[in-house]
Amino acid sequence: MITVFDLDPQMVQEVLGGHKSFSDPFAGVPGYSILLEEGTAAEEALVVLYLDKLREAVKNADALIRGAFRPEFFEFYGIDRKAVGSPDEMCRRLIFDSFILDTRNEMIGACLSSEEFMFGHFIECWWDGSWKVMTLGIC
Repeated sequence: MITVFDLDPQMVQEVLGGHKSFSDPFAGVPGYSILLEEGTAAEEALVVLYLDKLREAVKNADALIRGAFRPEFFEFYGIDRKAVGSPDEMCRRLIFDSFILDTRNEMIGACLSSEEFMFGHFIECWWDGSWKVMTLGIC
């Protein structure tokens, strides 16, 4: 079993600084979280590691999104092609709706989405600790 530790939105906002490629940590469902083995506490070192990874993601957001995007995602049934005209435009308009550190396998996960053209759907991405894409899927 896993335990989810949601980070303080104020701490997250300080790192994000209003970056356009990340969702507002104060809006909606918490999406800035650490996954832990059940019974494990979110020690300060894990929070520091999470915030460091989030800083890296903020610095490299466009490259991470481009690296995780596949043109065939544009063909997914949940894409409103009246609201987005091409795979390139879709990629440019995606944002991080969530950012997760899984301490069980030291992977970083995110849901990339846009309310404007894929409401209720997202691209799930998992990177290893060196930002190599490990798994991708759209649902």
